[in-house]
Amino acid sequence: MNKNDKYRVDIEKLRTLNLYQLREVGSKIGVRNPTALKAEELRQAIVDVVTGKVEPYLKIKSGRPHKKEIIPDSEWNKLVGFEAFSKTTGALYSTEGSKLKEVRENIYTGFVKYIGDTLYFFPTSSQSLDINVYAIIEENTLHFENLRNGDKIKCGIHFQERTPRVLEIYEINDCPPTLTRQDFAQMEISPISNTIEFTLPQLKFINKVCPFKIGQRLMIVGENGAGQTYLCNSIAKDLDERYKVVYFSVCKRPEEKILLKNCEYFFTTFDTLPADINFYFEIILDRIKRICELGNNVVLIIDDITTLMTNLRDLLSDRCPAKSYDDEILQQLKRLFAYSRNTNNGSLSIICSGYTNCTDEKLRDYLDILDKLCNCHIKLIRENYIQGKPEFYDESQTFAEVIRQV
Repeated sequence: MNKNDKYRVDIEKLRTLNLYQLREVGSKIGVRNPTALKAEELRQAIVDVVTGKVEPYLKIKSGRPHKKEIIPDSEWNKLVGFEAFSKTTGALYSTEGSKLKEVRENIYTGFVKYIGDTLYFFPTSSQSLDINVYAIIEENTLHFENLRNGDKIKCGIHFQERTPRVLEIYEINDCPPTLTRQDFAQMEISPISNTIEFTLPQLKFINKVCPFKIGQRLMIVGENGAGQTYLCNSIAKDLDERYKVVYFSVCKRPEEKILLKNCEYFFTTFDTLPADINFYFEIILDRIKRICELGNNVVLIIDDITTLMTNLRDLLSDRCPAKSYDDEILQQLKRLFAYSRNTNNGSLSIICSGYTNCTDEKLRDYLDILDKLCNCHIKLIRENYIQGKPEFYDESQTFAEVIRQV
């Protein structure tokens, strides 16, 4: 056997590994003191051992020769990855490795979420998240006690251990980490009065036909492709600088993505996996409460809720095909709708779209149930939208419900 066959490693893959992963590989195959080397130095040191130019380092403290393991290509994903989430936690995440990369400034922004008893940090990158990219936040981390699910934090990361750890927390929700805030569940509900005024020409009909007030719920329905995304995108642009907008765009075509200045925009394309859709949704459920706690007027936009329900069901069905999760999904969405309110501190308004010609009868029924929970309703006419007519809503089914005073 050729000397080099003892270390069957695809060295071409070294280019794709970050410093933390390179240290893991270097330690595994016998690079001397891999934690003291920079990334390029470490790549070269690994290549030297793999090609037989340098003998693997024998760790004197071990008392016996270093085990010369063969690392076949099939083992690479396991070797350079890190165990993520236990299947027993109840969270719906994959177990692929973390790819959180060490950067020069070592400052990251992202969201925090409990999975089981462990608090995880998920960094944002180009307005996106990855359920396989994370760091752990330990209980002894300064300001740990101030963190809640859905918080956006700015932090420093420590890469010296097997799994990256949050080392320092610099900001929580763009505020000092010591800032005191209210609890969303304890915020006193106030009467709904102020109306959200829309300024874009394509939205002015809402002001006239179905005026929408802060703390309420608005549902936009119609056949698939009747202009729901066009209206939701328009609403996000219109409100972007006047309200705290959180926009969940579910399984869209890439060209439907828009540019927004301030909105927290969770855009997903049609090839996004159900597990990723669920991950975004769980973050958003907590995120909107955290923003409201700071005294903001929050508007959550979900386009579209039918596709969201479909993805959640597909994910849950894959886990347990013999059980139906439809009722649980509906209950979770009802709970989301119950978050909408005007309070003595901030407000939370919810705008959703869906399509009425879904092939699944049960999901059509659920959309109808959710529509009945809303205060304002817009019914779109697909033919009018396709023909480019300026008004493409059904006047007879577009209205705001009037709550009569007792």
